Amino acid sequence: MSLAKLRIRLTVLYTVIAALVCVVMVIVGVHIGTQRERRDLARSLEYRMLEAMQPGFSGQPRPELDNVWAVHITKDKPEERSIDPFKKTTIEPPLYNLAQDALADKVTFDHFVQQGTSYVTYARRLDDSTVLVTAMPDQQLADAISSLRIRLILLGIAVTAAAGAAGWYLAGRSLRPAMEAKTAQQDFLADAAHEMRTPLAVIQASASQALSRPRTGEEYVRSLAEIRSASERAASGVSELLDLARFDNGQAIPRLAPLRLDLLAEEVAAAVRVDGCEIVCEVGPSVVVEADIALLRQAIENVVRNAARRSEHVVLSSMIDGRSGVIYVCDNGPGFAESSLPYVFERFRRGDERGSAGLGLAIVQSIMLAHGGTAGAGNQAAGGAIITLSLPLARPKLTT
Repeated sequence: MSLAKLRIRLTVLYTVIAALVCVVMVIVGVHIGTQRERRDLARSLEYRMLEAMQPGFSGQPRPELDNVWAVHITKDKPEERSIDPFKKTTIEPPLYNLAQDALADKVTFDHFVQQGTSYVTYARRLDDSTVLVTAMPDQQLADAISSLRIRLILLGIAVTAAAGAAGWYLAGRSLRPAMEAKTAQQDFLADAAHEMRTPLAVIQASASQALSRPRTGEEYVRSLAEIRSASERAASGVSELLDLARFDNGQAIPRLAPLRLDLLAEEVAAAVRVDGCEIVCEVGPSVVVEADIALLRQAIENVVRNAARRSEHVVLSSMIDGRSGVIYVCDNGPGFAESSLPYVFERFRRGDERGSAGLGLAIVQSIMLAHGGTAGAGNQAAGGAIITLSLPLARPKLTT
C-alpha cells in the first residue's frame, strides 16, 4: 500500500471515529437537554399551581389563572364528581382520570392531545377529595428540544469536519518520517544503480570487445585490466553501500575505548600507499580519545585516500582543541569547489571524476557522528583541501 493511500485511510478512520463519538455525544446531549427542558416545564407548572393556591391552601384557586381546575371526588360515589372550571378555561383535559391518579400519588405529571395540540398536565392532591389540576401546551418544550437537537447536530458536523482536517494533518505528520525514509531509499537505490551501472557497463564492453575476434596477448591483458579496475570500483561501491546501510540501521555501534589519536594517524600515514603521492604525519602531542579503533581507522583512511587521489602531498597532524581531539588531513591538490563545500559529506556527491562512488566522505561523517564527533571540510589559504575530524577526549580515570 502506498503512503498516500495509507494517509487517506488513516484520515477516514479518524473521521469515522470522530463521527461516532459525535453521534453518541448528540444522543446524550439531546437526552440530557430533554430532561432539563422537562424539568423546567415541570417547575413552570408547579409555579402555576402555587399561584393558584394563593393566598392560602383553602382549595379554592384564584380565578384569574388560565386552565386551572378544582376537581372534587366523593369517595362513596366515585362516578359522581363536580368540576369547578374557571372562567378562562380553554381546554378539556381528562380531569377525572388525572384526579384519580393524584389522589393515589399526591402529585402526578401527564399529558394529553386535544385538536392536534399536545398538553402537559400537573395534578396535586389538596385533601382526600379535592385535586387541583393545571395544564399548558408543551409546544415550547418541543421547540426547545428541536432547537437543541439542531444545534447539537450542527456542532457534531463541525467537530467531525475539524476531526477530518486534523486527521489529515496528523496522518501526514505521523507518516512524514516514513515518507522521508521512502524518498531517501528511492534516491539511494537510484544513485546506487547509477553508480553500479558504470563499472558493469565497462566490464561488459571490455569483455565483448575481447571476445569479438582473436586478439594478441597484450590486448587480452589490457581488456582484463579494464575489467579488473571496473570490478574493483563496483566492489568498492558495494562495500561502501553496505557500510552506510549498517550505520543507517544502527548496526555499526562503536566499541569505545581509550585510543591514541596521534599514533593512529602515524599508523595510517605509514600504511596507505597511493602511486604518485607522498603521505606523511607530523609529530604532535599525545591525544587520547574514546573511539572504536577499527571504525576510526576506516574514517581516516577514507579521507587520506580521497586526498591522495587528487594531490601529490598529504599531511596528517593531530592536536588538542578544548575538550576535543582533532586530526587534520591537508593536501596540495586543487581543493574543493566553493559550490560543493556545503555538500562534501553528502552521499553520491563528488567534486570530480577521480573519486569512486561518492560515498567515502559520507561514511566518514557517519563514523564521526556515531562517536559523538564532527567532520568538516574546507580549503587552505595556500591552496589544497583540508579535512577536520574531531572527537571527544577520553575522560581521565579517577584513582583511589
